Amino acid sequence: MKKLKDQILGDLSYEYAWTRPYHCIFLGKKVSVNLVVSCDEGDEIDYSQREAFQRFDEKADAFLAQAEEAIFDYYQNNCQEYRERFGIEFADEMAPIIHSQSQLGNVVFFTEIFIKQSFGVNERIVGLLYDCSWEPSLGLAVKFVDECLDEVGVQDIVL
Repeated sequence: MKKLKDQILGDLSYEYAWTRPYHCIFLGKKVSVNLVVSCDEGDEIDYSQREAFQRFDEKADAFLAQAEEAIFDYYQNNCQEYRERFGIEFADEMAPIIHSQSQLGNVVFFTEIFIKQSFGVNERIVGLLYDCSWEPSLGLAVKFVDECLDEVGVQDIVL
C-alpha cells in the first residue's frame, strides 16, 4: 500500500484515494471518520484540495455544526415524503419523526470527509458523507464549496 506524508493532510495511505482517520465531534460525541482525498493513483493532490482541507480543519467544529443544522432542516422538510414512501409498516423505523437535532443520531451516521478534486476550476470542495436510515443505498451528503454550505442531498452531489 502506498503511503504519503503530507504537510497539510497528514499521513495518508492510498487505496482508490488518499485516506486516513479523522477525529471530530458529531452530535456532541467524538467520532472517527475517514478523511478521503480524491485522486487517481499517480496523480498529484491538487493545491485546492489541500487548501479545502486546511480551511475545513481550522474551523471543523463550526462546519460540522452548520452541517448538523442543515441535515436537520433537510430531514424535517423531507420526512413526511420518506414516511409515505416506506408505508405504515416501516415509516417509524426508516424515517421516524424527530423533534430536535440531538435525535439525528438515530437516523444519521457520519462516515467520511471527502475532499473532491476541482479539475482546474480551483473550487475548494468538501463533502461530509453520512449513512442514513431513509436512503440506505444512496446515503446523505452535505457539500461545502469555498467554505459555504452549497447543498444537502444524496451522496451523488459530492462523489
